[in-house]
Amino acid sequence: MRVDRVSSLADDIDGVLIDQFGVIHDGRALYPGALDVLEGLRARGIPVAVLTNSGKRAAANRDRLIQLGVPRDTFVDVVSSGEAAWTRLTTTVPIPRAWVIGRDGDDYGFAPVTFVTDPRDADIVLILGSNAPATSMDEYRRRLQGVRLPALCCNPDTQMLTRHGLVPAPGAIAALYEELGGHVTWIGKPHAAIYADAVARLGHPSRVLCIGDSAAHDVAGARRAGHRTLLVMTGVSEGLDAAALDPCPDYWMETLRW
Repeated sequence: MRVDRVSSLADDIDGVLIDQFGVIHDGRALYPGALDVLEGLRARGIPVAVLTNSGKRAAANRDRLIQLGVPRDTFVDVVSSGEAAWTRLTTTVPIPRAWVIGRDGDDYGFAPVTFVTDPRDADIVLILGSNAPATSMDEYRRRLQGVRLPALCCNPDTQMLTRHGLVPAPGAIAALYEELGGHVTWIGKPHAAIYADAVARLGHPSRVLCIGDSAAHDVAGARRAGHRTLLVMTGVSEGLDAAALDPCPDYWMETLRW
């Protein structure tokens, strides 16, 4: 069902999980209306957690939101797939050595996990980010060919929004690794564990609305977790036909508005 304002749903929700890339911001600036929504939810006493398929840890994502102009008191916390992966790795004994696939120059903050440059020295492949379009999928195929390490994909998104448009995201690289015979453990939306963590951060509200821009990740994951869904036709859904979305969200809107 189409809605024009998030405020029209506010009487029936006790907590909100909201995506960041493609919903709150585009990586460079906030979307018009995003701040009004966060402030409107705060004024209604509805707690918000930012639930993101970012390979970076929660603190880095909090800092990015604040730098973009999101007041810290408009959200309870950030729950990132990168943080979930870091927790998993650093509670493993011994801590595995990781061969990392990510964006050139990014610091993922995964100490004390040791990053190595040669997969022959690693215990695990850690798929944290994507260097597309500078690194092509053909190049990733060449790098992954013959590697048989277990892999953690810390961002299941298959597309990401950049200044070049939509490009292959870490989930696409992980799917390629599976195609080549590798075993991948997926962390983040649409998989259930991260929703349980995020709802716990909100204090376990009974009526949760999940806001995102991806039917395949935000809608599918929220549905599996038993939450209602609102898809915003920005980010990876910009230009798509809302009637053709699969899975279909409970609600959709053209742009985020309070």
